[in-house]
Amino acid sequence: MDEMVFFNPGDAIANSRDFGEAVRGAQIYKAKDPYESSLIIAEDATNKKSFAVYFASDEKTEGKGPNDDKSVIPYHVKKRI
Repeated sequence: MDEMVFFNPGDAIANSRDFGEAVRGAQIYKAKDPYESSLIIAEDATNKKSFAVYFASDEKTEGKGPNDDKSVIPYHVKKRI
């Protein structure tokens, strides 16, 4: 079962239609600053051909209240670095 996470697309470090390219971008970014927050490579839950790289610390919690942030969308975690 895939792990579902939520992010604001504007917080993405990198975007790609190729999973391998997204992984390489995350590895390069992590090599520049290894002490930064861990990275998550996630697949857009609505567009299965789109991958994004996020800081794990930018993960949002899905809310059910009236102040929900409509810009937060679901992703499936594909890899953690």
